[in-house]
Amino acid sequence: MAAPVRSERDLAVLRSFARRIDPSDPGAHNNLGVLYYQKGLVEEAIAAFTRALELDPRMHVAQRNLEIACCQSGYYDRRVAQLTEQLRIHPDDRQARWELGRTYAALGQPDAAIQEFEALLAQSPRDAAVLTQLGLAEQRRGRLDEAVQWFRRALELEPESSVLHFYLGQACYNRGLNREALEALSRATELNPDYADAHYLLAFVLGDLGRHEEARAATRRALQLNPTLGRAQTNLSLERGGRPARPAPPPAQTPEVAPGGALAHYNLGLAFRQKGYYVEALREYRVALEAGEDRRLVLQAIAEVHLLRRDYPVALELYERLLEDTPDSPKLWNERGVVLHQMGRLEEARASYQHAVALAPTYPLALNNLAVAQSLAGDYHQAVETLRMAWERQPSLVAAGLNLGLMLFRSGRPQLAIQAYRRVLETNPQAAGAWNGLGMILSELGQVADARNAFARAVEADPEAAEGHYNLSFALSALGDYDGALREVTRAQEIDPYYTPQKFRLLIDLQYESPELSVVPEISGDVTTELAPQRFDLAPGTVERLFEELKARPLPRASRADDPLSLARDYLSKGLLELAAAEASRALARGVDPAEGQLLAAEIFARRGLHGEALERFRAVRALQPDRREARMGEVRALLALGRGAEAVDEAARLARETPEDVEVQIALASSRLAAGDAAGALEALSAARARAPQRPDILKLAGDVAQSLGDWQAALEAYQGALRLDPRYLQVRLELGRVEEARGNLPTAEAHYRAALETLPTYAEAALALANVYRRTGHPRAAVNLLVDLLAEDPSDVEALLLLGRALLEDGRLEAALEVLRRVLAFDERNAGAHFFAGVVLARLKRYREAVGFWERVVALDPGGPFAQQARKHARTALDLQHIFRAEAAA
Repeated sequence: MAAPVRSERDLAVLRSFARRIDPSDPGAHNNLGVLYYQKGLVEEAIAAFTRALELDPRMHVAQRNLEIACCQSGYYDRRVAQLTEQLRIHPDDRQARWELGRTYAALGQPDAAIQEFEALLAQSPRDAAVLTQLGLAEQRRGRLDEAVQWFRRALELEPESSVLHFYLGQACYNRGLNREALEALSRATELNPDYADAHYLLAFVLGDLGRHEEARAATRRALQLNPTLGRAQTNLSLERGGRPARPAPPPAQTPEVAPGGALAHYNLGLAFRQKGYYVEALREYRVALEAGEDRRLVLQAIAEVHLLRRDYPVALELYERLLEDTPDSPKLWNERGVVLHQMGRLEEARASYQHAVALAPTYPLALNNLAVAQSLAGDYHQAVETLRMAWERQPSLVAAGLNLGLMLFRSGRPQLAIQAYRRVLETNPQAAGAWNGLGMILSELGQVADARNAFARAVEADPEAAEGHYNLSFALSALGDYDGALREVTRAQEIDPYYTPQKFRLLIDLQYESPELSVVPEISGDVTTELAPQRFDLAPGTVERLFEELKARPLPRASRADDPLSLARDYLSKGLLELAAAEASRALARGVDPAEGQLLAAEIFARRGLHGEALERFRAVRALQPDRREARMGEVRALLALGRGAEAVDEAARLARETPEDVEVQIALASSRLAAGDAAGALEALSAARARAPQRPDILKLAGDVAQSLGDWQAALEAYQGALRLDPRYLQVRLELGRVEEARGNLPTAEAHYRAALETLPTYAEAALALANVYRRTGHPRAAVNLLVDLLAEDPSDVEALLLLGRALLEDGRLEAALEVLRRVLAFDERNAGAHFFAGVVLARLKRYREAVGFWERVVALDPGGPFAQQARKHARTALDLQHIFRAEAAA
């Protein structure tokens, strides 16, 4: 079992990670879950593993982590029991059944999940979200034909859903139907050009079909939209004590395919490598060699893996073998140079870079690396010229610009360094390294306030860069803002406990990937220079012009002009809440309207059941757009869900005046008035709602509830009967009708309603309890006992059923059995006043008066003003009198 958290600071640090990770990265959620679990935050860990699995259902390490966390903590049993109990009490609760199905699916139990989703489908045969979940569940248990059929049925209902086209394409691809997969995935990207996952899988399908140029274009587009798809991720495992797991195969959607013949194992190795699964990648490459796949191509891939793993001696040997066969490859010479560079053999590295440049004078990656090597050898002027040449050849190569700025700064040329950083920011205003470099220059000049602004922009651009937080803390401290400095240094230490200054960057070009999208674009974290900055000054007005010219630019807007949040809405409509949240986060980062993004985020939180979070975001939208109707209505719904309906009355009333024809608003007004104790006002709002939607049984059901709370049995009866006519399977209405008839004294009619509910759903626990109580009241305690025993066979810990069973056994004259059952109730709930009272009655029947009095005194102590207290006092007095009489008789 996980160790407990020892301090609030530990908790704060761990929870801060959740705010910094990429919401669309399943590996990050998995690793966050492991950290939570190791600190005893079990529920947070399970939530993180669940999010990882929704983002990547084939992430086996997250699946196993979830199973371990649930089994060792008992959380799984409690969650399933909670949802099952909720369904027993409210069998029409679709949300609870949905959550139960999703819980089973997340835990790798697709059969149980399918059973719950099929129950939902029986109620709503045209629910596309349920059809989607059934397809996903069938896909998880390997029944791809069935999965395809479910997705096709869903598409008949929603033919414009890009999400459904993606899932259909994924299932077809996994069946080996590349043409059908191509058609579905092409349609998904056509409907939503910003659908990163669809582009990502489409690339592999195109590669399998031999359309390699199109595959590379699709990969580039996918990684532009979601860079985490190409990010290496070390996944932690609870089985290995939080150490990196031995990963299982990644999803089929592999981004790149090498041109050529049959390269199945090579392609799989490439997929492993791009996910950071280096051991598995090497294994597949070895199999590829044995299978006769392209030897040079596979050896080059193996060399790259060893370079990425920092196995430099092995990598060097492989690169030299490759160069014997292909001595004219500038790529191989450049990567051999990086290996030598990392091994500390700088002269040989420089020679290798020069050889690459001699073969390809315009190769920007080799030029960048050569410049770094030249600077380390003291040839600063030549290094600057080489970097300028690399940058001119490829202006989008940010690393070259950052290296140039750092080199100019360290060689005492701040004016030119600022120009280099400014040029980087003109093309990439979110380049944190450029803002950090500018801050370093301004700090060196003593312009601390301006440096603070630059560091603040660096932190804003990359919140996970520890160096920016450290530098910002130094600037804030120099300005006297010690609280701010402490906050920033604390955040920096959470990210990286050690401060490291800005470094030069070496680049490699991985096979068939553009340099800026490579898995590890910064190979060297330990390249340093001996440049000593000289004393320098800036030209007058430089700083002012700098910040005037480089005002924060908005991120580029999403490419879809119609609805940049359409993919997130599509996910939300299918109940895929984590995917919806991740896509909404990406859309906000791309510059979507903040009000629209916050509104969608609020809806996602509401669907998750996190109504407090939803309320905050609805109010944030109202701060931007006070009259936004969706935000106002969302705030009302959130307050009702939080049990604060009385606070929503005024806003609900305003909405009802503005849109009197809106039925949902009238229902919300009725609910809020009822929460505030205004039953008459609630009925008035429900009458208005019913006038506009006479065929909605839920309105009549709510009206019946209000009437029942007022004790108006006739009005309640009429409302419930009307609801039942509209929906004969509305089981909660059946139950309420029985309660109304029971309150009116019509026990046979109440019994008929309870029986009807149980005939429709035999596991309806609340109806079974009500029927057993009627049996008991009508003098048939044995029938009540039989019914309750069957009910308790399903859930032996049902306290209410146990208490009623104890009463029924008491009335049937089985006193010892009744006492045993009542003691079981007290074992579950020692403060249950009813169990204490009836246990006293049983003991008195057994003439154990002293024990009986003890139980009744406990009733009075537990609940002095409760319904059992007065009877307990009376019974206690009688028992004491009887005890005195029996003692007197015994003495005589």
